[in-house]
Formats: sequence, structure tokens, C-alpha cells
Amino acid sequence: MDREPVVTVEKIIGDTVYIVEYTVSENAKESAYDKIRKLILNDSGTIVEKAAS
Repeated sequence: MDREPVVTVEKIIGDTVYIVEYTVSENAKESAYDKIRKLILNDSGTIVEKAAS
């Protein structure tokens, strides 16, 4: 079986380093953009909670 090529992207936002590895899937139910957006929004919520305490 052939393996799909994996792409790795590193992005630094503030003090956080995001490393994303991805490949294309015919069975995906959401886009990579949607997944990454969720990760960033969830992380920003955690930062706000930590700042409030």
C-alpha cells in the first residue's frame, strides 16, 4: 500500500508554536482550515481562563 505524502507546517503565534502535519483524505468531514481554527480558538480560551485566575 502506498502512503500518502505528509506535509508539515510550523507556525509561531505569540509564545505558542503550532506544528501541523497533514495529508489529503477522501473521507474527511471537515477541512484542515476548520480543524486548525478550532485548535486556535480552544487554545485562546485556555489562555483567557489562565489570565483570569
